[in-house]
Amino acid sequence: MTEAQPDVLDRAIIRELERDGRRPFREIARSLDVSEATIRARYRRLTDSGTLKIVAFSDPAAMAMDRLALVFLKVGPERHDSVAKALTARPEVSYVSTVLGSFDLFAQVLVADDTALWGFLQDVVRPLPGVLETECTLEIKVHKLWFENAF
Repeated sequence: MTEAQPDVLDRAIIRELERDGRRPFREIARSLDVSEATIRARYRRLTDSGTLKIVAFSDPAAMAMDRLALVFLKVGPERHDSVAKALTARPEVSYVSTVLGSFDLFAQVLVADDTALWGFLQDVVRPLPGVLETECTLEIKVHKLWFENAF
Protein backbone atom coordinates (compact mmCIF):
# COMPACT_ATOMS: atom_id res chain seq x y z
CA MET A 1 0.00 0.00 0.00
CA THR A 2 1.39 3.42 -0.94
CA GLU A 3 1.43 6.37 1.42
CA ALA A 4 -1.44 8.82 0.89
CA GLN A 5 -0.59 12.25 -0.44
CA PRO A 6 -0.72 15.07 2.14
CA ASP A 7 -4.22 16.50 2.46
CA VAL A 8 -5.30 20.05 3.31
CA LEU A 9 -4.70 19.61 7.05
CA ASP A 10 -1.29 17.99 6.49
CA ARG A 11 -0.27 20.91 4.30
CA ALA A 12 -1.47 23.40 6.93
CA ILE A 13 0.56 21.61 9.61
CA ILE A 14 3.63 21.67 7.37
CA ARG A 15 3.19 25.42 6.75
CA GLU A 16 2.98 26.03 10.51
CA LEU A 17 6.16 24.03 11.09
CA GLU A 18 7.97 25.80 8.24
CA ARG A 19 7.45 29.05 10.11
CA ASP A 20 8.85 27.54 13.31
CA GLY A 21 9.88 23.89 13.46
CA ARG A 22 9.97 24.00 17.26
CA ARG A 23 6.43 25.30 17.67
CA PRO A 24 4.46 23.28 20.23
CA PHE A 25 1.75 20.96 18.88
CA ARG A 26 -0.71 22.65 21.25
CA GLU A 27 -0.21 26.01 19.50
CA ILE A 28 -0.46 24.47 16.05
CA ALA A 29 -3.66 22.67 17.05
CA ARG A 30 -5.14 25.90 18.38
CA SER A 31 -4.30 27.84 15.22
CA LEU A 32 -5.77 25.11 12.98
CA ASP A 33 -8.77 24.43 15.23
CA VAL A 34 -8.07 20.72 15.69
CA SER A 35 -6.98 18.63 18.67
CA GLU A 36 -3.40 18.35 19.81
CA ALA A 37 -3.69 14.56 19.41
CA THR A 38 -4.58 15.07 15.74
CA ILE A 39 -1.49 17.23 15.21
CA ARG A 40 0.70 14.69 17.02
CA ALA A 41 -0.65 11.77 14.94
CA ARG A 42 -0.36 13.68 11.66
CA TYR A 43 3.17 14.81 12.53
CA ARG A 44 4.22 11.25 13.32
CA ARG A 45 2.74 9.97 10.04
CA LEU A 46 4.37 12.74 8.01
CA THR A 47 7.80 12.21 9.57
CA ASP A 48 7.60 8.39 9.49
CA SER A 49 6.74 8.49 5.78
CA GLY A 50 9.61 10.89 5.01
CA THR A 51 7.21 13.59 3.81
CA LEU A 52 8.31 15.93 6.60
CA LYS A 53 11.72 16.42 8.13
CA ILE A 54 12.57 19.13 10.63
CA VAL A 55 16.04 20.58 10.05
CA ALA A 56 18.09 23.58 11.17
CA PHE A 57 19.71 26.08 8.83
CA SER A 58 22.74 28.06 9.92
CA ASP A 59 24.09 31.29 8.52
CA PRO A 60 27.31 30.33 6.65
CA ALA A 61 28.95 33.64 7.55
CA ALA A 62 28.32 33.03 11.25
CA MET A 63 29.89 29.59 10.92
CA ALA A 64 33.08 30.97 9.31
CA MET A 65 32.13 29.23 6.08
CA ASP A 66 32.36 32.09 3.62
CA ARG A 67 32.02 30.29 0.30
CA LEU A 68 28.61 29.10 -0.74
CA ALA A 69 28.85 27.77 -4.29
CA LEU A 70 26.46 26.26 -6.79
CA VAL A 71 27.97 23.45 -8.85
CA PHE A 72 26.28 22.18 -12.00
CA LEU A 73 27.44 18.86 -13.47
CA LYS A 74 27.04 17.12 -16.80
CA VAL A 75 27.21 13.42 -16.08
CA GLY A 76 27.23 10.32 -18.26
CA PRO A 77 23.81 8.65 -17.95
CA GLU A 78 25.31 5.38 -16.73
CA ARG A 79 26.99 7.22 -13.82
CA HIS A 80 24.20 9.59 -12.79
CA ASP A 81 23.20 7.70 -9.64
CA SER A 82 26.75 6.99 -8.51
CA VAL A 83 27.79 10.64 -8.90
CA ALA A 84 24.68 11.83 -7.04
CA LYS A 85 25.41 9.32 -4.26
CA ALA A 86 29.07 10.38 -4.05
CA LEU A 87 28.09 14.05 -3.77
CA THR A 88 25.44 13.44 -1.10
CA ALA A 89 28.04 11.64 1.00
CA ARG A 90 30.32 14.69 1.16
CA PRO A 91 30.11 16.96 4.23
CA GLU A 92 30.74 20.05 2.07
CA VAL A 93 27.57 19.40 0.07
CA SER A 94 24.32 20.68 1.56
CA TYR A 95 21.97 19.90 -1.33
CA VAL A 96 21.95 17.68 -4.42
CA SER A 97 19.27 17.44 -7.08
CA THR A 98 18.70 16.10 -10.56
CA VAL A 99 17.96 18.95 -12.96
CA LEU A 100 16.75 19.31 -16.53
CA GLY A 101 18.46 21.53 -19.05
CA SER A 102 22.12 21.91 -19.90
CA PHE A 103 23.21 19.99 -16.81
CA ASP A 104 22.19 16.77 -15.09
CA LEU A 105 22.96 17.40 -11.43
CA PHE A 106 23.11 20.41 -9.15
CA ALA A 107 24.95 20.61 -5.83
CA GLN A 108 25.14 23.37 -3.27
CA VAL A 109 28.56 23.44 -1.62
CA LEU A 110 29.66 25.20 1.55
CA VAL A 111 33.39 25.63 2.20
CA ALA A 112 35.68 27.98 4.11
CA ASP A 113 37.25 29.90 1.23
CA ASP A 114 38.24 29.96 -2.43
CA THR A 115 41.17 27.61 -1.85
CA ALA A 116 38.90 25.03 -0.24
CA LEU A 117 36.39 25.40 -3.08
CA TRP A 118 39.08 24.91 -5.72
CA GLY A 119 40.38 21.85 -3.91
CA PHE A 120 36.90 20.40 -3.60
CA LEU A 121 36.24 20.86 -7.32
CA GLN A 122 39.66 19.62 -8.47
CA ASP A 123 40.21 16.79 -6.01
CA VAL A 124 36.69 15.55 -5.33
CA VAL A 125 34.15 16.51 -7.99
CA ARG A 126 35.97 16.50 -11.33
CA PRO A 127 37.72 13.12 -10.78
CA LEU A 128 34.42 11.33 -10.10
CA PRO A 129 33.86 8.68 -12.80
CA GLY A 130 31.14 9.90 -15.14
CA VAL A 131 31.58 13.64 -14.55
CA LEU A 132 31.89 15.14 -18.02
CA GLU A 133 31.72 18.84 -17.24
CA THR A 134 31.22 21.18 -14.29
CA GLU A 135 30.24 24.78 -13.90
CA CYS A 136 30.57 26.59 -10.61
CA THR A 137 29.14 29.90 -9.53
CA LEU A 138 29.37 31.64 -6.16
CA GLU A 139 26.23 32.33 -4.21
CA ILE A 140 26.75 35.82 -2.79
CA LYS A 141 23.52 36.34 -0.88
CA VAL A 142 20.50 34.14 -0.22
CA HIS A 143 17.33 36.18 -0.58
CA LYS A 144 14.86 33.42 0.18
CA LEU A 145 15.18 29.99 1.73
CA TRP A 146 11.61 28.99 2.34
CA PHE A 147 8.98 26.77 0.84
CA GLU A 148 5.96 28.59 2.29
CA ASN A 149 4.06 28.69 -1.00
CA ALA A 150 5.02 25.20 -2.14
CA PHE A 151 1.61 23.84 -1.17
